[in-house]
Amino acid sequence: MSTFLIALAVLVAFATVIARGTARAGSSNVIDRDAERLHSELTAMLGRNTHHR
Repeated sequence: MSTFLIALAVLVAFATVIARGTARAGSSNVIDRDAERLHSELTAMLGRNTHHR
């Protein structure tokens, strides 16, 4: 069992190193409008929720 956990940890560490070392496809200056919209909606919901306390 411990061998499996060690092998799994090594695999996850290797995948993390590979993921950090490679650049994502596309431009890094792309503005994610959906993420901005979701963030503003969640902020507004949080503001309404704290206002009623």
